[in-house]
Amino acid sequence: MSQTQHQRPKRSHIFFMKIILVVFVLIFAGVIGFNMIKGVMISRAIAGMPEPSSPVTALEVQPREWTPVINTTGLVRPNQGAMLSTQNAGTISQVFVQNGQQVKKGDLLIELDSSVEHASLQAAQAQLPALRQTYQRYANLLKSNAVSRQEMDNAKAAYDAQLANIESLKAAIERRKIVAPFDGKAGIVKVNLGQYVNVGTEIVRVEDTSSMKVDFALSQNDLDKLHIGQRVTATTDARLGETFSARITAIEPAINSSTGLVDVQATFDPEDGRKLLSGMFSRLRIALPTETNQVVVPQVAISYNMYGEIAYLLTPLSDEDKEKMAENKKLDRLYRAKQITVFTKDRQGIYSQLQGNEVKPGDKIITGGQQGIGNGSLVEWIEKDIVGATEPVNKTNL
Repeated sequence: MSQTQHQRPKRSHIFFMKIILVVFVLIFAGVIGFNMIKGVMISRAIAGMPEPSSPVTALEVQPREWTPVINTTGLVRPNQGAMLSTQNAGTISQVFVQNGQQVKKGDLLIELDSSVEHASLQAAQAQLPALRQTYQRYANLLKSNAVSRQEMDNAKAAYDAQLANIESLKAAIERRKIVAPFDGKAGIVKVNLGQYVNVGTEIVRVEDTSSMKVDFALSQNDLDKLHIGQRVTATTDARLGETFSARITAIEPAINSSTGLVDVQATFDPEDGRKLLSGMFSRLRIALPTETNQVVVPQVAISYNMYGEIAYLLTPLSDEDKEKMAENKKLDRLYRAKQITVFTKDRQGIYSQLQGNEVKPGDKIITGGQQGIGNGSLVEWIEKDIVGATEPVNKTNL
């Protein structure tokens, strides 16, 4: 086989590869051209479509009064209260008080056995007449110098010592009696007749609930905001849905060195106080002076991003927008969303008090639908009930 015959298959193979390459280039160019034409067509179609709008809820900001409060917690306490206990060890001989009984100051509640003390008192009182006569006799004899001054002084000292001994025995007998220290109500009696008790054994609690109070502590930074007579509102877990009114009646004149807080006490109104028990945990709101012409919005109107708090206002459409959307039946409800940065000064319940001039009375602030919009978005104001702008009728602790 000659050399020319060997070269012919090689040349035909190269020609075939060139044809395949040209076909692939043409196909690739066709795909690119088709996609470009498709993009142009889509852009023209989108340009001819009306701009979509996002539905939102909003409200017009009105100037309102705002009463700032200080939130804290406290414990309810009675006007007076004490757990009575024994000062001496002994056996219970008499129980005069009943569970829950109303008692008066000085009423005898419990008495310990004092037979030994009574016997000692009778013995001391029996010796007193003889000592008194001896002292009087020596006093008469001293006038005639029949006895010495020393003998008369010894007789007087013996008489005085016996009087003091009698008073001591009477006091010891009284110490074995448990009496009501003030008017009030007795609790559950914790001892029984015939029971032996030691010093300090708890007997019964007595509480004067005629004027219930609440003790709480506040930061010393709030001290200049407090004054006697200031209104306090309290709630308790034991009485859900009820509020109790009180007034500040005492402010500690010194700061607690261990906590840095100032102790405060408030007294409940008599009608509210009768519904409370000492030791109840309460949540307190101390009212501060009311501020007028404040910008107050629902908290749902405030959104958050990495830079802080933001809100959206409704701004009227421009003349150009109105011309483009002249045929839109919703034109009177369409607005542009304007994103602004806001600063919250205080919060209470579902409302926020704003500071600064970013939001003014008369502005329309978006309260729902913020998730699907941005600055400059076309939005439609849907007039319906705003979720989160009305406090629930039945409140819970959540």
